[in-house]
Amino acid sequence: MSELAQIALLRSRPAGLELLVLRRGPGTFVLPGGPIHTNEEPRLAAARVLFEDAGVLLGRDASADAAETLEAPSVPALRRKILGGANATEVLRAVGFTWANEALFAWSHWQAPSSAGLSSPGIRIDGGSNAGNSTRVFVASLPLGMSPIFENTEAVEPMWLLANEAAARGDELLLPPHVIRTCWELAHFDKLAEVFVAARTRAQESHPILPRVGPNLSLLLPWDPEYASGQGESLAFSYQPKWALGPSRFVRKDRTWQLVSAIGTQKG
Repeated sequence: MSELAQIALLRSRPAGLELLVLRRGPGTFVLPGGPIHTNEEPRLAAARVLFEDAGVLLGRDASADAAETLEAPSVPALRRKILGGANATEVLRAVGFTWANEALFAWSHWQAPSSAGLSSPGIRIDGGSNAGNSTRVFVASLPLGMSPIFENTEAVEPMWLLANEAAARGDELLLPPHVIRTCWELAHFDKLAEVFVAARTRAQESHPILPRVGPNLSLLLPWDPEYASGQGESLAFSYQPKWALGPSRFVRKDRTWQLVSAIGTQKG
């Protein structure tokens, strides 16, 4: 099983919280991210892949005790070295910086089904091509004065998506299920500080989410009342985390997924 780190990079706007999503070619819009290396701490990996994928550096002075993120000199040059294969941590250390991975907060942990038939196109969990991926989602704030960087040679379409608009734009953006759920959760917050407080609380009840196939090729989340009778691998909750509330399944509509409540349950 490969393990991925993805980041909901957030900024606050009058209409609500926005997060950065990316599309490569004609595929789905996904969160910035990439593989976690062997023996790499997940939060450090998240900081690294965010820099590699979007040019946003969560870094700080390696000699300082303060945890504030800083803007390093010649960020594009540093990123080109890392994308060229240089060790990311060593590149930062050479200019006196280190990762400010404390600026990242674990949010959710998704596992894509690897059972036969559950990784076919249309019911992918993470928007990728490999079944069985484990995807760790982190949340972070866009550092003040910094903007995502994309080279002219990169076939990447970035956009800032209001979390509360994700459901309405699903057919346009082809968002994968875990991104739709993440947007639904983030849309309940007005301020970035509230998100990070919630993330600290969620970390005390960390539990992987493994969807199962339900009626009419729906995707059932572990708190869905029909999860136990679903198809495919199962990872039922041994207790009910406080964050496991609201809509509990995805149903297919046109080209996208919709997050809905099971019949007879409250929407939350």
